[in-house]
Amino acid sequence: MRKALVVVLLVVLCNLPALAAVPQVAYLGDVMSIAWMDGDTLKVALANNSNTRSAITVSTDTWDSRWRPVFTDRTVTVPGKTIVVVSINPSTPRRGESINVKISEARRSVEVPVQTETIFGVSSYVVPSNTQLSFDVGLDFMFAEPRLERLVVDKDYQIVGSRERGPIQVENVGGGLRYVPSRNSIEFTAPKMVLRMRTPQTNNLAVVTFSLFKEFSGYRPATEEVPGPTLLVYGRNFRLTTTVLPDSGSDTRIQR
Repeated sequence: MRKALVVVLLVVLCNLPALAAVPQVAYLGDVMSIAWMDGDTLKVALANNSNTRSAITVSTDTWDSRWRPVFTDRTVTVPGKTIVVVSINPSTPRRGESINVKISEARRSVEVPVQTETIFGVSSYVVPSNTQLSFDVGLDFMFAEPRLERLVVDKDYQIVGSRERGPIQVENVGGGLRYVPSRNSIEFTAPKMVLRMRTPQTNNLAVVTFSLFKEFSGYRPATEEVPGPTLLVYGRNFRLTTTVLPDSGSDTRIQR
Protein backbone atom coordinates (compact mmCIF):
# COMPACT_ATOMS: atom_id res chain seq x y z
CA MET A 1 0.00 0.00 0.00
CA ARG A 2 2.78 2.39 0.92
CA LYS A 3 4.60 1.61 -2.35
CA ALA A 4 1.41 2.37 -4.28
CA LEU A 5 1.05 5.74 -2.52
CA VAL A 6 4.67 6.60 -3.33
CA VAL A 7 4.13 5.79 -7.02
CA VAL A 8 0.97 7.94 -7.14
CA LEU A 9 2.75 10.87 -5.53
CA LEU A 10 5.63 10.63 -7.98
CA VAL A 11 3.25 10.62 -10.93
CA VAL A 12 1.41 13.68 -9.58
CA LEU A 13 4.65 15.59 -8.96
CA CYS A 14 5.99 14.80 -12.42
CA ASN A 15 2.83 16.13 -14.03
CA LEU A 16 2.61 19.35 -12.06
CA PRO A 17 3.19 22.40 -14.29
CA ALA A 18 6.41 24.33 -13.78
CA LEU A 19 6.14 27.42 -11.63
CA ALA A 20 5.76 30.63 -13.58
CA ALA A 21 8.75 32.93 -13.74
CA VAL A 22 8.95 35.46 -10.93
CA PRO A 23 8.22 39.02 -12.14
CA GLN A 24 11.33 41.22 -12.01
CA VAL A 25 9.83 43.88 -9.74
CA ALA A 26 10.42 45.03 -6.17
CA TYR A 27 8.20 46.80 -3.64
CA LEU A 28 9.30 49.17 -0.87
CA GLY A 29 6.19 50.45 0.89
CA ASP A 30 4.33 52.56 -1.66
CA VAL A 31 7.27 52.57 -4.08
CA MET A 32 7.39 50.04 -6.92
CA SER A 33 10.64 49.56 -8.82
CA ILE A 34 12.04 47.77 -11.86
CA ALA A 35 15.59 47.99 -13.23
CA TRP A 36 17.25 47.13 -16.53
CA MET A 37 20.45 47.57 -18.51
CA ASP A 38 20.25 49.82 -21.57
CA GLY A 39 23.59 49.09 -23.18
CA ASP A 40 26.15 50.15 -20.57
CA THR A 41 23.63 52.36 -18.73
CA LEU A 42 21.75 51.12 -15.70
CA LYS A 43 18.19 52.40 -15.45
CA VAL A 44 16.05 52.18 -12.34
CA ALA A 45 12.36 53.14 -12.42
CA LEU A 46 10.89 54.33 -9.10
CA ALA A 47 7.09 54.57 -9.08
CA ASN A 48 5.59 56.29 -6.05
CA ASN A 49 2.01 55.13 -5.56
CA SER A 50 1.50 57.47 -2.59
CA ASN A 51 0.27 61.06 -2.67
CA THR A 52 3.31 62.20 -0.66
CA ARG A 53 6.94 62.32 -1.76
CA SER A 54 9.53 59.70 -0.85
CA ALA A 55 13.33 60.01 -0.62
CA ILE A 56 14.75 56.80 -2.11
CA THR A 57 18.41 55.82 -2.02
CA VAL A 58 19.75 53.68 -4.87
CA SER A 59 22.83 51.61 -3.99
CA THR A 60 24.75 48.47 -4.91
CA ASP A 61 26.80 45.68 -3.33
CA THR A 62 28.65 44.96 -6.58
CA TRP A 63 32.36 45.85 -6.69
CA ASP A 64 34.64 46.67 -9.57
CA SER A 65 38.24 45.51 -10.13
CA ARG A 66 39.50 48.27 -7.80
CA TRP A 67 37.32 46.98 -4.97
CA ARG A 68 34.98 49.95 -5.13
CA PRO A 69 31.20 49.90 -5.64
CA VAL A 70 30.35 50.09 -9.35
CA PHE A 71 28.41 53.24 -8.48
CA THR A 72 28.10 55.35 -5.35
CA ASP A 73 24.89 55.61 -3.36
CA ARG A 74 22.48 58.18 -4.83
CA THR A 75 19.31 59.59 -3.32
CA VAL A 76 16.38 60.89 -5.34
CA THR A 77 13.14 62.43 -4.12
CA VAL A 78 10.15 60.94 -5.91
CA PRO A 79 6.98 63.06 -5.74
CA GLY A 80 3.62 61.43 -5.16
CA LYS A 81 1.97 59.72 -8.14
CA THR A 82 5.19 60.04 -10.12
CA ILE A 83 7.57 57.64 -11.87
CA VAL A 84 11.21 58.69 -11.93
CA VAL A 85 13.53 56.77 -14.25
CA VAL A 86 17.06 57.09 -12.89
CA SER A 87 20.01 56.64 -15.29
CA ILE A 88 23.38 55.59 -13.85
CA ASN A 89 26.66 54.90 -15.65
CA PRO A 90 28.30 52.20 -13.51
CA SER A 91 31.88 51.06 -13.75
CA THR A 92 32.61 47.53 -14.96
CA PRO A 93 31.99 44.89 -12.28
CA ARG A 94 34.55 42.24 -11.44
CA ARG A 95 34.73 39.33 -13.85
CA GLY A 96 31.81 36.94 -13.54
CA GLU A 97 29.66 39.32 -11.49
CA SER A 98 26.46 41.05 -12.46
CA ILE A 99 25.29 44.38 -11.09
CA ASN A 100 22.83 44.26 -8.22
CA VAL A 101 20.64 47.18 -7.18
CA LYS A 102 19.07 48.02 -3.83
CA ILE A 103 16.60 50.74 -3.01
CA SER A 104 16.09 51.95 0.55
CA GLU A 105 14.10 54.46 2.56
CA ALA A 106 14.81 55.09 6.22
CA ARG A 107 15.70 51.65 7.62
CA ARG A 108 13.88 49.62 4.98
CA SER A 109 15.56 48.22 1.88
CA VAL A 110 14.87 45.76 -0.91
CA GLU A 111 16.83 44.38 -3.86
CA VAL A 112 15.59 45.18 -7.35
CA PRO A 113 16.24 42.49 -10.01
CA VAL A 114 18.14 43.91 -12.99
CA GLN A 115 16.81 42.85 -16.38
CA THR A 116 19.53 42.33 -18.97
CA GLU A 117 19.50 41.95 -22.73
CA THR A 118 17.66 38.80 -23.80
CA ILE A 119 16.15 37.40 -27.00
CA PHE A 120 13.37 39.98 -26.67
CA GLY A 121 13.98 43.32 -28.34
CA VAL A 122 12.56 45.73 -25.77
CA SER A 123 12.55 49.43 -26.64
CA SER A 124 11.19 50.54 -23.25
CA TYR A 125 10.35 48.87 -19.96
CA VAL A 126 8.14 51.74 -18.74
CA VAL A 127 5.19 52.25 -21.10
CA PRO A 128 1.84 54.09 -21.11
CA SER A 129 -1.42 52.20 -20.77
CA ASN A 130 -3.45 51.24 -23.84
CA THR A 131 -0.36 51.36 -26.08
CA GLN A 132 0.53 49.02 -28.94
CA LEU A 133 3.89 47.29 -28.41
CA SER A 134 6.02 45.04 -30.64
CA PHE A 135 8.91 42.76 -29.68
CA ASP A 136 11.48 41.43 -32.14
CA VAL A 137 12.38 37.99 -30.83
CA GLY A 138 15.55 36.32 -32.11
CA LEU A 139 15.06 32.61 -32.88
CA ASP A 140 18.64 31.48 -33.53
CA PHE A 141 18.54 29.29 -30.42
CA MET A 142 16.03 26.99 -32.14
CA PHE A 143 18.86 25.66 -34.33
CA ALA A 144 21.12 24.82 -31.41
CA GLU A 145 21.40 21.44 -29.70
CA PRO A 146 19.28 19.92 -28.34
CA ARG A 147 16.82 20.76 -31.09
CA LEU A 148 13.40 22.06 -30.16
CA GLU A 149 10.23 20.33 -31.21
CA ARG A 150 8.27 23.57 -30.88
CA LEU A 151 8.26 27.01 -29.30
CA VAL A 152 5.00 27.98 -27.60
CA VAL A 153 4.03 31.61 -26.98
CA ASP A 154 1.78 32.59 -24.09
CA LYS A 155 -1.71 33.31 -25.42
CA ASP A 156 -2.06 36.17 -22.94
CA TYR A 157 0.17 38.36 -20.83
CA GLN A 158 -0.36 38.40 -17.07
CA ILE A 159 -0.92 41.40 -14.83
CA VAL A 160 0.86 40.86 -11.51
CA GLY A 161 -1.56 40.76 -8.58
CA SER A 162 -4.61 40.58 -10.84
CA ARG A 163 -6.60 37.96 -12.75
CA GLU A 164 -6.85 40.28 -15.74
CA ARG A 165 -5.02 39.27 -18.91
CA GLY A 166 -4.48 40.58 -22.38
CA PRO A 167 -3.75 38.86 -25.71
CA ILE A 168 -0.33 38.44 -27.32
CA GLN A 169 -0.22 37.79 -31.06
CA VAL A 170 2.52 36.49 -33.35
CA GLU A 171 2.58 39.17 -36.03
CA ASN A 172 5.00 37.40 -38.34
CA VAL A 173 7.85 34.88 -38.48
CA GLY A 174 10.79 35.32 -40.86
CA GLY A 175 14.33 34.29 -41.61
CA GLY A 176 15.85 30.84 -41.88
CA LEU A 177 16.60 29.18 -45.22
CA ARG A 178 15.63 30.87 -48.48
CA TYR A 179 16.34 30.29 -52.15
CA VAL A 180 17.95 33.18 -54.09
CA PRO A 181 17.27 32.62 -57.84
CA SER A 182 19.78 35.25 -59.02
CA ARG A 183 22.60 33.34 -57.30
CA ASN A 184 21.04 29.89 -57.60
CA SER A 185 21.85 29.44 -53.93
CA ILE A 186 20.23 28.61 -50.65
CA GLU A 187 21.07 31.18 -47.98
CA PHE A 188 20.48 31.48 -44.27
CA THR A 189 19.27 34.62 -42.54
CA ALA A 190 18.84 35.01 -38.80
CA PRO A 191 15.32 33.82 -37.94
CA LYS A 192 13.05 35.97 -35.82
CA MET A 193 9.43 36.59 -34.98
CA VAL A 194 7.54 39.72 -34.06
CA LEU A 195 5.14 39.65 -31.11
CA ARG A 196 2.44 42.27 -30.75
CA MET A 197 0.39 43.26 -27.71
CA ARG A 198 -1.56 46.21 -26.35
CA THR A 199 -0.84 47.27 -22.79
CA PRO A 200 -3.80 47.15 -20.39
CA GLN A 201 -6.08 50.10 -19.82
CA THR A 202 -5.41 51.54 -16.37
CA ASN A 203 -5.40 54.91 -14.67
CA ASN A 204 -2.76 53.81 -12.16
CA LEU A 205 0.04 51.21 -12.34
CA ALA A 206 0.22 47.67 -13.66
CA VAL A 207 3.11 45.21 -13.93
CA VAL A 208 2.93 42.99 -17.02
CA THR A 209 4.80 39.76 -17.79
CA PHE A 210 4.63 36.90 -20.31
CA SER A 211 6.71 33.89 -21.31
CA LEU A 212 7.72 31.56 -24.11
CA PHE A 213 8.09 27.80 -23.64
CA LYS A 214 10.66 25.57 -25.31
CA GLU A 215 9.36 22.04 -25.85
CA PHE A 216 11.96 19.30 -26.38
CA SER A 217 11.10 15.83 -27.65
CA GLY A 218 13.08 12.63 -27.45
CA TYR A 219 13.75 10.04 -24.77
CA ARG A 220 13.06 12.57 -22.00
CA PRO A 221 10.58 15.21 -23.24
CA ALA A 222 10.91 18.47 -21.36
CA THR A 223 9.55 22.01 -21.28
CA GLU A 224 11.71 25.03 -20.48
CA GLU A 225 10.25 28.45 -19.72
CA VAL A 226 11.82 31.56 -21.26
CA PRO A 227 10.64 34.55 -19.20
CA GLY A 228 9.76 37.66 -21.12
CA PRO A 229 10.43 41.20 -19.94
CA THR A 230 8.71 42.69 -16.91
CA LEU A 231 7.03 45.93 -17.99
CA LEU A 232 5.77 48.79 -15.83
CA VAL A 233 2.57 50.23 -17.30
CA TYR A 234 1.29 53.60 -16.10
CA GLY A 235 -1.98 55.46 -16.58
CA ARG A 236 -3.10 59.08 -16.59
CA ASN A 237 -2.93 59.41 -12.80
CA PHE A 238 0.88 59.15 -12.99
CA ARG A 239 3.54 61.52 -14.23
CA LEU A 240 6.74 60.21 -15.83
CA THR A 241 10.08 61.99 -15.55
CA THR A 242 13.74 61.04 -15.90
CA THR A 243 17.01 62.07 -14.28
CA VAL A 244 20.67 61.27 -14.80
CA LEU A 245 22.40 60.95 -11.45
CA PRO A 246 25.94 62.34 -11.37
CA ASP A 247 28.91 60.18 -10.48
CA SER A 248 29.45 62.13 -7.26
CA GLY A 249 27.68 61.24 -4.03
CA SER A 250 25.47 64.33 -4.14
CA ASP A 251 21.73 63.90 -3.89
CA THR A 252 19.40 64.65 -6.78
CA ARG A 253 16.07 66.15 -5.77
CA ILE A 254 13.12 66.17 -8.14
CA GLN A 255 10.26 68.48 -7.32
CA ARG A 256 6.89 68.93 -8.90
